[in-house]
Amino acid sequence: MVLGAKKAIQHVPSKGRISIMRIQNFTVQKRQSVVRAVYGSFLVVFAVLLMTVDPATIVTNWFLDVQEGRLIYRMWNKPTYEVYSEVYIFNYTNVDQFMSGEDKQLNLEEIGPFKFQEIRENENITIDRERGVMTMNPTLRLNFLPNESIAHYKDVQIMVPNIALLAISTLLADNTGYFVNVGAYYSISALGSKLFRNMTAEAYLWGYDDPLVSLASKLLPGWIDFGKIGILDRFYAPKKEETEVELRNLSRKFSINTWNKLTGLEEQGFTDWNTSIPCNQVKGTYEALILTPGLSKDVDIPVFRKQACRTYPFTFLEEVKSHGVNLYRFMMDKNAFNKTSRYACECTKNCLPDGFVDISSCYYGFPITLSKPHFLDVDPANQAHYRGFSPDPIKHRSILDVEPVTGVNMAVTSNIQINVAVRTSAGNPITKPFKDKVVPILWFSLFCKEAPPEVVNLLWLRLVLAPPLLITVSILLLIIGMFLGVQGFHRLWKPRYKLVQQEPKTRKKSVERRRNSVVVNMADNNGFIDEQALAKEAVSLLAITEEDGEGISDLLLNE
Repeated sequence: MVLGAKKAIQHVPSKGRISIMRIQNFTVQKRQSVVRAVYGSFLVVFAVLLMTVDPATIVTNWFLDVQEGRLIYRMWNKPTYEVYSEVYIFNYTNVDQFMSGEDKQLNLEEIGPFKFQEIRENENITIDRERGVMTMNPTLRLNFLPNESIAHYKDVQIMVPNIALLAISTLLADNTGYFVNVGAYYSISALGSKLFRNMTAEAYLWGYDDPLVSLASKLLPGWIDFGKIGILDRFYAPKKEETEVELRNLSRKFSINTWNKLTGLEEQGFTDWNTSIPCNQVKGTYEALILTPGLSKDVDIPVFRKQACRTYPFTFLEEVKSHGVNLYRFMMDKNAFNKTSRYACECTKNCLPDGFVDISSCYYGFPITLSKPHFLDVDPANQAHYRGFSPDPIKHRSILDVEPVTGVNMAVTSNIQINVAVRTSAGNPITKPFKDKVVPILWFSLFCKEAPPEVVNLLWLRLVLAPPLLITVSILLLIIGMFLGVQGFHRLWKPRYKLVQQEPKTRKKSVERRRNSVVVNMADNNGFIDEQALAKEAVSLLAITEEDGEGISDLLLNE
């Protein structure tokens, strides 16, 4: 095609050839101008779309969509968060002096930490797309870490209150009359149960034999379903439970819908949603693995922990930064354990003072009571019964660090103390030294210092790298697009080359053979070439490329 065009041009007069070349150049330039205008317009539109529709948000929503095989699904199934629990036991060091009346206060010595890793899995995950929910069976267990503990709990001896005796005696004092308590007193004395016991930390945590518990489990098997009593043994007792999590409703995404098919806790008096109160509600709460994206600092975060038998509010404290990512730090409300809290349960009998939460209904009716460690935010009158407390508002607080855009939990610390609220009866004086006192047992710190590396890296890409990168790309595309568009439309409006009018044709003499560096003209340009023939030749030249044009320019110069 190119050779044919080169040969055809030999039959065109010099001025005709110049005009045809200008037609060719004009056509190429016009095509290039149109291409520049189109590409420039496309880049401008694309840049505007990048600024208007944030692709990072689209990717985030895709990432947070729970589907089997994706990272978020695996995080729910087997969370890779490294969650630990450190247990501190209160050792009573002046029991003999206190029991004899020589000392009016009990001396407490904090023994710990005994460190455990909390391993959680959510089994049998089922996603119901039609209802927009996810159901699963949570399991929880502890793995002891002796090398990171103060010592192996088998080797640590402690002097501690007899939980079984305190719990059963208080339960009888609350629910039976004088003569039943008298009988209980003589039975306890005959069985040899003591108010204080010396034992290993292992026995205290995971269960020790006591004749009272053995007797109760035989006489009341439907009530006491265990032969030993231990704090962690009861708190982490395996149970078949089911939870349902919201996925569709964006304002409540990843919050709990039901626990064991109920929207509230029966143990705290829940019967139906219309008569429920925040104390016994489960729907709309979180277990703090991941929260609703787009979190606001102006709302409380209700955190539900089955072992704690209630929902506890966390309020915004401050903004912090971790790994370059901005976080919202929430802290457990200072009044979370007070009767004035909106999450407090109703009480009409044996009500506890501010700073304590009664969870006896979740633990066989035993008077188990929760507080903040070392009686933090508790009335000083209750602290006055003991020596050795040193409440620290920073060390003993509970906090939650959340990335607000995605709702991902980056760090958590939950500090809770376990106590026994003792009440006595005149018929059973064995617990009289603890009359109307809240007896400290131990406190534990549940914490996760930071999120897994894969979560941190994804958040860094999404929140640190992506925003400035998208802005930079959008601006560059906008500038390039505007430059190409303006240049293209300008060339279309005012083209660089114009078509030159053909001069009248005259008969020309034969030309001699000429030889140049590119093409040898093998034919004479004889006779008159009319305009129709010239137009045909021009049409055949429209396919000549710019590369070919360079050779033809040499031809014209030599002509």
